[in-house]
Amino acid sequence: MNPRPSQLLNPQREPAATRDASTILLLRDGADGKSYEVLMTRRANQGNFANAYVFPGGGLEAEDAAPANHALARVRPGMLEAGGAQRVTEALAGIRETFEELGILLAYDESGSPITPAQVQQLDRKASLYDQCRERGWTLAVDQLWYLAQWTAARDLPKRFNVPFFVARMPEGQTPEADETEQFEPTWISPQDALQRFAE
Repeated sequence: MNPRPSQLLNPQREPAATRDASTILLLRDGADGKSYEVLMTRRANQGNFANAYVFPGGGLEAEDAAPANHALARVRPGMLEAGGAQRVTEALAGIRETFEELGILLAYDESGSPITPAQVQQLDRKASLYDQCRERGWTLAVDQLWYLAQWTAARDLPKRFNVPFFVARMPEGQTPEADETEQFEPTWISPQDALQRFAE
């Protein structure tokens, strides 16, 4: 069947261009030891997705793609073949946004050990994460991220994102602290409960 433009209910328009972004689903074991929970936070009460509970993440920045910052990424064998440099850029953006929004950092110290909560507290969430890691000899734990899915917003939305979703285990001992600007009320929730709350 061919479309009939003269009979459309609304005028056709080009969809808004997508902006590249990245998000991370941080997981931890549930209290029963058999299930798991995912970390979600409440968005600010203005802008897109106002007051919605979301996963940490945000738009890609030029610094995420800089070769000098890619050099800070520890990757698993085969990761570059699977997604190329773009996948590393997306993973770095997700790590950076998670740090800026929630103070959670997936990284290794100069000895190659996972960083401690005390080490994370040394950092300034408003300064360049990459510069601070470089000064300390730290690497970013891209190897701890696992690609889950890629979603693009519906064509009729005025603001659209093209987003890879990664999953990672919550770093040992770290506690999410919302920036109280973009994100509020970090909440651990089972996927089943999250879906039920959305339905309600």
